[in-house]
Amino acid sequence: MKKTTPHWIAIGLLVTILAVGAFKVIVLGSTEKAEDGRTAVILEPAERLAVLDEMRLLLETTQAVVEALANDDLAAVEAAARPIGSAAIATVDFRLRAKLPLEFKKLGFGTHYAFDEIADMAKAGEPSKAIQRKLAETMNNCIACHASFQLPEVAINK
Repeated sequence: MKKTTPHWIAIGLLVTILAVGAFKVIVLGSTEKAEDGRTAVILEPAERLAVLDEMRLLLETTQAVVEALANDDLAAVEAAARPIGSAAIATVDFRLRAKLPLEFKKLGFGTHYAFDEIADMAKAGEPSKAIQRKLAETMNNCIACHASFQLPEVAINK
């Protein structure tokens, strides 16, 4: 009878390497500790710009929702919030997603889903105050993200 122990050791090592790799990709992303104590998310210049563009779009959408609420225009609230909801998540490149740490993704996805809820609340004709409270709650994700993470410019050696 043959001994198969070396095979099991090799399989065990391979599984361990894959698990560590998956943990790094799913949980840690491409990060390092920043000087100010936050987590620096290390991205290619184009990826960094894509994330910053998305953040800017979230801010612009927030302003549009605030303005629409001030004008009691629930149709405008829904029109502003709907495109930046969960449908916007599908536009994020999978290679970029792999570089983002899990907590960053949770905050970002949570923000997008909250805009779905805001759009749904407006469509249902819920009171502006309730929608405003949901928006204020959603803004806590932005605050938490900016307090926890930074996107430093990184020189790429060519």
